[in-house]
Amino acid sequence: MYKNKKTGIIGIVITIIVLIILVLLTNIELGSIKGVENAFSKLVMPVQNGLTYLKNKISGNNEFFQDINNLRAENEELRGKNKQLEEALRELEIIKAENATLRSYNNMSEKYEEYTTVPAYIINKDISNLSDTMVINVGSDRGVRENMPVITTEGLVGYIVSTTNNTSKVKPIIDPSTSVSSSISTSRDGVIAKGILRK
Repeated sequence: MYKNKKTGIIGIVITIIVLIILVLLTNIELGSIKGVENAFSKLVMPVQNGLTYLKNKISGNNEFFQDINNLRAENEELRGKNKQLEEALRELEIIKAENATLRSYNNMSEKYEEYTTVPAYIINKDISNLSDTMVINVGSDRGVRENMPVITTEGLVGYIVSTTNNTSKVKPIIDPSTSVSSSISTSRDGVIAKGILRK
């Protein structure tokens, strides 16, 4: 601790001496003492250059930190825009899916225009080795009743076995307990199509 105090006192003494020399040199005509002027310049110039370099360095660091802050703000803004774009993309995917569903409904209505159809889609499945049933999202509130056929653009799917206000259970034609009268397209012979157990 004594050493630190001693060093501090020496620094203060040196600073006072330098200040006195500077005051004296500013009051003396240096034009007549070229050697002193040159020596003074050689002493002062490195210090001045160092201070200028240090100032520029600190200013550069300030600009660097400002750039970092600007980049952070820009990054946050881009994250917000990215989130908005992701939400818009999800909404677009939903709209595309709904559009495809509506096109399918429209095609089916045109194909079976002699029938009154109610559009629906599957919301649940119950699959086992002995039964294969599906639940669709329409029920008695939409006029759906038991034993009504369920069709797609590809043909017959099955028939309604039970309904609630908003859902219906469908027994597909591939179920082992289902039999459907059919005809062979080439010979027009009548047959009974029966579901089989899945392996």
